[in-house]
Amino acid sequence: MATQKIRAFLDSNVLFEYFEGKPELQHLFSEEVRERVAFVVNGIVLQELILSYKGKELLTVEPYLDIAELGVDPSAPETQTILRDVRHRDMHINDILILVGARSCDVLLTYDDQKLRYDNDGARARLETPEEFLSELGVAA
Repeated sequence: MATQKIRAFLDSNVLFEYFEGKPELQHLFSEEVRERVAFVVNGIVLQELILSYKGKELLTVEPYLDIAELGVDPSAPETQTILRDVRHRDMHINDILILVGARSCDVLLTYDDQKLRYDNDGARARLETPEEFLSELGVAA
């Protein structure tokens, strides 16, 4: 019986660092990791990459990405909670949409300190850096 893969939402900052060749991320898309992890992004992450002229680099990892629908319901209670929370007043709407999108995953991988400090109030996704995640998987940099 196949083991269910961990669903890891990738923030755009993680992909930027990967494309820049950050040594700690060299194994992020390795076969060993891909056997255990399903990587997810949404249209916001794709937009940020394309607008930053990273479309060519994106094509190199696109086969390993599940592209989730934005699926944001502004009237949904969890969305309303995030939008009303005063801690998010300084957060860019793209960051909020990434947090909402990551709720369908097991983990959100990010370097964004503001997101890492976010209290996800029992939401399914935990937030951590990719290095922490790779360490948990036992994959050395």
